[in-house]
Amino acid sequence: MSIYLKDHAPCGIYCKRCPGVETFNCPGCREKKGQILKFPVCKTYECVMKRGYTFCYECKDFPCEKLQPIVNFEIFQPHNSKVYNLVMIKKHGIAKWNEMCEEVSDLYYKGRKVRYGGDPLTLEEKDPNMYKKKEKD
Repeated sequence: MSIYLKDHAPCGIYCKRCPGVETFNCPGCREKKGQILKFPVCKTYECVMKRGYTFCYECKDFPCEKLQPIVNFEIFQPHNSKVYNLVMIKKHGIAKWNEMCEEVSDLYYKGRKVRYGGDPLTLEEKDPNMYKKKEKD
């Protein structure tokens, strides 16, 4: 098993961004076999393990409804980034994605994407009324 797997849930959640790590001292769902505290075992975790995969993207049914953001949690990190993370793991491999993940997820969660689908504008340039433009030297 890759040394990086402990930081990446089968559903694509980057564990270091999960509030459960800090709040509940959670070691990650792989170590806990999909059951965090007294919550029910995660259905996505069960599905991936039952099918013999490491990540959801390996499945012929990817993406499926199990990857939908959880209604009560979709505004919280990291539930709203699962599919994106899985696509990046598939594209770059777990070692490279792990190397990139901290910086990329930091940009993602702070609303500071580098590019918008080929659009090089920053968030500040897209909505100058919402964000102060940085003064240029």
